[in-house]
Amino acid sequence: MSMRPTGKILVLAGVGLVVTVIVGFVMAVVLISWFSNPPFGLGNAPPQPIAFPHTVHAGLPADGGMGIQCEFCHRNVTKGEAATVPAVEQCLFCHITVGGSTESAIAEISLLRETTEDGDPLPINWERVHRLPDHVRFVHEAHIRFFTAPDPNIIRTLINGEETTEPLTVQQTCTVCHGEVAAMSVVKPKAGQSLKMGTCLDCHRENNVPTDCTVCHK
Repeated sequence: MSMRPTGKILVLAGVGLVVTVIVGFVMAVVLISWFSNPPFGLGNAPPQPIAFPHTVHAGLPADGGMGIQCEFCHRNVTKGEAATVPAVEQCLFCHITVGGSTESAIAEISLLRETTEDGDPLPINWERVHRLPDHVRFVHEAHIRFFTAPDPNIIRTLINGEETTEPLTVQQTCTVCHGEVAAMSVVKPKAGQSLKMGTCLDCHRENNVPTDCTVCHK
């Protein structure tokens, strides 16, 4: 007996439903991946609650900056897993007296000072720029130590393929993944580079670093 038209419609509807679910799942994964870590540094330069121009703080004095080193504010970057952001007290250490020389700077520094209530500074909810999935472990200290080690026998290969036997500074090491942050008024991912798994694996292979799953995954 041939299948009745109603039966065919039900089968087609069931197949269509399955296809729709699969396509929807794939789209959800792609969208989550995009918004958590946009590929090639696209679309992830969120506005911050208080403007922090790295050009002023970390930029070279010749370019009008203060030349502050990365590790002065991100103090855990050479010691532990996370780079960490400075406490408000550390910002106020300077800006309790430094009020800014332009109208916009004065306004933003005023916002910083207003975080203090009854003498206790409130934390600033900075927007995250660089994201990694929760199951990925990236230890900043290990990477900083590798690229800054004063060992002429180590041939370091950067992400862009450049090789060097000279140790990098901490700030130069930071630019390998984060780009020239000292030249950014608003921090955003490094142009043309995606901090995806393939980037990490390529760098590990080129520098003879283990690529076992347990090295990077919790």
